Amino acid sequence: MTGDPPTAPTRRVLGPHLLIVTLGRAAINVPFRIIYPFLPAIARGLGVSLAAASGLITLRLVGTLGSPFLGPLADRLGRRRVMVGALLLFASASLLLAGTGAFAGAAIAFLLYGIAKALYDPAVYAYLGDTVAYHERGRAIGALELSWSSAWLLGVPASGFLIERLGWRAPWAVLILLGLLGAWVARTGLPSASRRFTGDGGESFVATLVTAWCDLLRRRSVLVFLFINLLLTLAVEIPFIVYGAWLEKAFGLSLTTLGLASTVVGLAEAAAEFGTAVITDRLGKRRSVLVGLLGLAASLVALPWLVQFGLAAALIGVALMMLTFEFAWVSLMPLATELAPDARATLISLTAIPFSFGRILGATVGGWLWQWQSIALHAGVGSVCALVAMLLLARGVREVGERREGTLPAAQ
Repeated sequence: MTGDPPTAPTRRVLGPHLLIVTLGRAAINVPFRIIYPFLPAIARGLGVSLAAASGLITLRLVGTLGSPFLGPLADRLGRRRVMVGALLLFASASLLLAGTGAFAGAAIAFLLYGIAKALYDPAVYAYLGDTVAYHERGRAIGALELSWSSAWLLGVPASGFLIERLGWRAPWAVLILLGLLGAWVARTGLPSASRRFTGDGGESFVATLVTAWCDLLRRRSVLVFLFINLLLTLAVEIPFIVYGAWLEKAFGLSLTTLGLASTVVGLAEAAAEFGTAVITDRLGKRRSVLVGLLGLAASLVALPWLVQFGLAAALIGVALMMLTFEFAWVSLMPLATELAPDARATLISLTAIPFSFGRILGATVGGWLWQWQSIALHAGVGSVCALVAMLLLARGVREVGERREGTLPAAQ
């Protein structure tokens, strides 16, 4: 997909506009986070087994896998229009889930949740790429990514409170209002884009999409970025898939205690996202990703060793693993927004492929390695993935965004 040549952004969205898109993304993330702790309550409410209800998670993933096909709509129709549409779709899914109370309705709703996220995420990253100067983009995307951890840290306890007092449908009813409010605020509060999108041409969407994919996949930096995304996902997914079993085996934790201990994951994610907002622009995006990957490799190496010092030390190890992963991943995104300024949303949407494949492969490999019940194996494989990703980034991706703006410090 080609449009007008990109220019350095002249507007800033580090205030109200950033708040609008972040709150919208936080709402869209809530169903992705609260389904895990409250799946038993949802299953009882729908009158199905826990095994059947777990299929909702798969349907949500199927929806997000549409990102390579749906995300590029933001390059064709415009960022704001797609974000508004995604929020309206999200509100419709919540209405279907809260209104029907039937498993078929829930299945369609979770598929729509995945589609809404597949639409919203590429659009919002592209919007920030269009409107935030590159030397401030780490700050903006770090703030945006707080929507992921906040959906856990705020969404889970709020949903638990609502379910306990009003029933399992209550959180989804609140999400209807949040989706509609988010769509209205985005429509009225975000300025329209100043650039022309690719919908003005005479080519069909399918033709422009295929052209864009072919163009992007011929670029070496894009291919390296996608492989880094895959390796980074594998590095954390292989040990993370069994961390609960590892803690349970090592310390005999109950399910309740394990759930409380898992709050360290949300806190680590929030710390990393805040750190990205504060550090990444100062240190440089590429350098920040390298630091994050090195930290991830080191934390994985330390993880098996920390268990001998007790539960607190083991949880610190898990927190460090998640913190360094999230810091590397969030720092990678502003770097990615400048790899293909002419097709930002299309490139971001392609990350769904290595990310989803990495999660599937990581879960498979992690489960297979657990037959030896040694976290050291998982940590070792994960650290190798992180180090290979470092090598690829060091040799295959250059930081060009600030050179375009003429603001790249000499040290970089």
